Amino acid sequence: MNQTLSKYAFRFFISLIISLIFGFLVSEGSFFILNQGEDFSNEDIVLTIPNGTAERIKNGLSVPSIPANIVFYQGDRIVVNNEDVVSHQLGPIWVPAGAQGVLTLQGTEKYSIACTFKPQKIMGIEVRNSVTNLVRFQGLLAVGLPSGVMLFLFSIILFPIDNDLKNNEP
Repeated sequence: MNQTLSKYAFRFFISLIISLIFGFLVSEGSFFILNQGEDFSNEDIVLTIPNGTAERIKNGLSVPSIPANIVFYQGDRIVVNNEDVVSHQLGPIWVPAGAQGVLTLQGTEKYSIACTFKPQKIMGIEVRNSVTNLVRFQGLLAVGLPSGVMLFLFSIILFPIDNDLKNNEP
């Protein structure tokens, strides 16, 4: 009986290893596809306000080099370089002419913040959670553990383990 139990434990261990490898491939493959191969570590994103922006905004024109909506990840920093002749605002930061301002993004949310270098005076910013190693590990476990149990059960059904009690019967 003890030998049979060890056979089951060994088969369960092998099933778990195979499923965790499969789970790793599925989890990391989906992260790679969803992130399009990019690694999302904290970055400094530089927005440059070109000279003449205030004049363009006064005439109702947008600045083509500055997007309408931007997606960031938690911990990113927006660095605003103001090359214009007037001061500009982006949310809580005020950037004098010829200076630089920094906005660190902490909370995950969609923001509509005041922006003096957009004709609408509002800029949409979306801040997403950054993918941590804990999230990746949870993805591995979410696929690997249930698959390991299922593989173990299917292996018992398809390839039953011989019971030692049958061999001892007269």
